[in-house]
Parts: sequence; C-alpha cells; structure tokens
Amino acid sequence: MNLSDPVMAALIGAGATFATAIFQLTANARRQAAEREAGKPASRKSGSWLAIFALVLASLVTGYVLSEYQSYSGRQDEKLLREELIARVRDISAAAARLERAGMERNGSSEAHAPLIAERRDGAEGVAAIISVPACRAAKAGSVQSPGACSENDAVLTTLCAAVPASAKVTEVQVFTRLDDAQQPWDEARVQAGKDAGAARFVDAWFERAQGTASKEICQQFAHWNSQKGRSARILVKYAL
Repeated sequence: MNLSDPVMAALIGAGATFATAIFQLTANARRQAAEREAGKPASRKSGSWLAIFALVLASLVTGYVLSEYQSYSGRQDEKLLREELIARVRDISAAAARLERAGMERNGSSEAHAPLIAERRDGAEGVAAIISVPACRAAKAGSVQSPGACSENDAVLTTLCAAVPASAKVTEVQVFTRLDDAQQPWDEARVQAGKDAGAARFVDAWFERAQGTASKEICQQFAHWNSQKGRSARILVKYAL
C-alpha cells in the first residue's frame, strides 16, 4: 500500500512516541514492583497512560491532516492545470476560427478578382478574329456576265473586328492573311497593314467602335482582289486593363 510522506512521517513519529511510552511504562512498573517489595505503597500514575494515548492520537490526527492537506493541494494544482488547459484549448479554437475566416475572405477576394485576372490573361495573349473572303469576280470588258481577272479597283472590301472590354487599352494589333488552301501556320502568315500581301491588303490603320457598355470592337479593313483563290484574314488584338 502506498502511503503519502506526511502519513509515513506521522506513523514513524507515533511509533517512536509509543515505543518511548512503553519504555517509560516498563520502567515505572519495575519501580512500583521494587517499592512493593520494599514495603512501600506503590504509586499509580494513570496520567502517564492518558498522556501516551493523547500523544499517539495527536500523531495520528496530525498525519491525517497533513495527508488531507497534501491531497487538497494536489487537487488544487490539478484544478489550476485543468483550467489552464481549457484556456489554451479556447485560445487555439479562437485562432483556428480566425484563420478560417481569413481563408474564406482570401478565397472570396480571389473569386472576386478571377474575372479580371482572366481578362488580363486574355489581353496579354490577344483576342483573335478570322474571316474568309472568296475569290474576286470581275466582268470582262464588253460582257456583263463573263467574269475576268480583278484589279485592286475591283477588290472585295470587308471589315474584320475583334471584341475587347470597353476599358481595355490596346497595346498591339497584328494582322495575318493566307490563301484558303495554304498549309502555313498563322504565325508565318503575318503581314504589315497597308502593304500588298499578294492581291490582298489590310487597308490603313485599325480603328475602334462601341459595342454596348461592356465591350468595344477593334477593327481593320481588308481588301482582296485575287480572282483565282479565296483568302482568309486574321486579326489579333492585344490589350491591357
């Protein structure tokens, strides 16, 4: 059985006191026996028994009180530890809640900016538009119905436009053209506006025109007078927001 230190000390003290009392009682009994043999009346000291009993009882009570005090002190320490632990758990929960709110706000902010980020990415990559133009057909001299070779004056004129956000600032407009049966990639079919591209030309500079309140169009005119084959024209508009 495990005993606390105060109880053990009380038991040792009580044992020592009891041993001392037994020794004193033994000595007193021998003295009384000697007095009886000498014909003297034996003295009775009942107070010694009471004193011994009181000492033993006091030792036991003291040990018990010390043990209870230590137990109470341990319970108090445990209570303080439990309260501190609860406080720490509460602090951790509050911190977790703050982090969760911050994460939700950050996600909400990211979601709110997602369309703008996408538009800026589109602007950096460029918005394209493509149109196909058939071969030019011009009437021969003296025959209204017979088609003949076209000149630039007979060119088919069309307008090619790409839609961008209304607040966009155009940074570059690239133009491309190739024959309908050409296999070259668009990157190799880039031309300069205003220059002859083989019976075809992008006329003058680009211009813009309104298209509602949210967007606008960036346009370029294209002329084609090839009477043998049709052409495809492409415009690529890059912008910033």
